[in-house]
Amino acid sequence: MRRYLVVANQTLQAAELREVLRERISAGPCSFFVIVPDTKAAQYDAVAAGGTLPQPGMWWWATYYARPATDEEATAQARQRLSSMLAGLASLGVPVEGDLGASDPLEAMEKVCAARQFDEIIMATLPRYVSRWLGADLPHQAQRRFGLPVTTIITSY
Repeated sequence: MRRYLVVANQTLQAAELREVLRERISAGPCSFFVIVPDTKAAQYDAVAAGGTLPQPGMWWWATYYARPATDEEATAQARQRLSSMLAGLASLGVPVEGDLGASDPLEAMEKVCAARQFDEIIMATLPRYVSRWLGADLPHQAQRRFGLPVTTIITSY
């Protein structure tokens, strides 16, 4: 059975991530652990959080991803996205677990990888022009630190 660590927050409901997870499920028996770094409110990009629509026709996205006003609101939004993802994967009959992690994604992954073994890390990020994770070269840092292949999904929103 293949074991996947999924790392995402604002992009957890992205169609691109769902498609990659469906591909992994179709490839054979697998399980997922979803870690959502508990991003602080101040770290949400105004554009990515709905301050400006990045693409025409995405009014629903701006509403759903309104920038949190407080850290508590950011945590509540992250928990809601995590719950939705876990329920969706469980409904497909896939073994799945998940949790909120530290706001620093590498720290969040470190804690999970210390307690579990994975075959691959699947990381979903915001588009290049707003992604802090891509700006910090997080996918390559994770690959070097954990010695696992990292699939990076750059979402369209």
